[in-house]
Parts: sequence; C-alpha cells; structure tokens
Amino acid sequence: MLDLLNKIFIWLQRWVQGIPSGLAHLYDRLATRYLEPSYEHIVEELRDKTSGEGLIVEVGCGTGKLLLKIAETLKPMSVMGIDISRAMIELSKRNLSRSRSRGLVDLILADAHNMPIRNQCVDLILSTSTLHHIRQPKRFFDECARVLKEDGEAWIYEFSHDAEYEDLRAIKTPRIFLKILAALHGIPRRIFEKGYIKKALENGGYRYKISYQGAVTKLILGKT
Repeated sequence: MLDLLNKIFIWLQRWVQGIPSGLAHLYDRLATRYLEPSYEHIVEELRDKTSGEGLIVEVGCGTGKLLLKIAETLKPMSVMGIDISRAMIELSKRNLSRSRSRGLVDLILADAHNMPIRNQCVDLILSTSTLHHIRQPKRFFDECARVLKEDGEAWIYEFSHDAEYEDLRAIKTPRIFLKILAALHGIPRRIFEKGYIKKALENGGYRYKISYQGAVTKLILGKT
C-alpha cells in the first residue's frame, strides 16, 4: 500500500514541481514540527565540512529555515536559496526577515534544472526533500556538477519509507506515521539502488556515495 501511495505522490510532485500557495503554508507548519529537528543534524555535518568560507546553495529552500539556521550557526561567507515555488520564496523572505543574519542569505526564484549560477563557483549544494519533485534528475545532477567547484559536493537528503526497522527505532516520531510521511514526501532506498535515480547517476558518470541515516537517504554527489 505504501509503495503504491509513494508512486502516486512521486508522479504528482514531479509533474507539479513547485508547491502552490495554500500547500506552502501547510508545509511551513508541518516542516516546523517534523522536518526542522533533522536540520540540527545537517548543520552539525556542515560544521565538520565547512570552514565558514565559500558559497553554500540550498536547492529547494522551501521555507528558508535551514538557510537561516546555517547562516546563524556557521556564518559562511554567502548562502543562497533557490526554489521554483514563488509561494515558498515569499515564505522564506518572511522567515528570514526576522533574523539578524538575513543579510547573509540571497533568495532566487529559479528551476533546479537550469540554475542561474556561473560554472564552478559553489562550494556546497544542499537539497532536503526536494529530489522527489525533480522531473529530470540527470539534468539536475548535471547542473550540480556544472556549478560546483572541483572539490565541491552536493548533499541530497530524502526520506525513505522502506528504511529498515532497526534504522527507525531511535526516531521519536511514531514509525507508522514516519513511514506514511516518507511515502508522501520522499524516495525509497530501492530507487537509489536500482530505480530511476540509480539510472540517472550511472548515465551521468558522476562521483557519488549513498548512505542511510535512519529514515533518511543521503546522496553525496561530486564531479567525475
């Protein structure tokens, strides 16, 4: 049942791509409760990776709250958020306007398939719960490879409802709810291992690594 639900919602979200206004405000409330706790872990991973310099770009920045946490905690030289949804960009502006770190963050209304960023200038790309919205994953991966510096990486996070039982034990959210959330808003592990994401990665010839962090699948993408 969850597999069928996941296929339907992946198809719908890849077709629609941008989140419209009404759903954007609902997403803002849900993200505050269920997604933001994971941002702490991402920021800690970034703390080990970055030196406070360079350009960090979040593709599919949504409500801007991860951007804000990065700006406030790590204080990098520059942070940029890209989203195809005008409603999400407006929400990001509203959330960022309340922070003293707002001057560090730039927001751009743009398509991940064609990022308005020059070649080889980005140190790190982040993407959380966005890949399942992307119609053409290989084109997105190509764009990541184009804008990244030679030693840059893209960190792409997605919920996976087919995570192993042991991987879900440490998560406080009820497992059945987490699995439903991941089916509605994520990509199963098997798609990274042998589905359309795996095919896009192999066809592009990128350097990549896939790891599992509880209910989250993390893809690290780099240049060849």
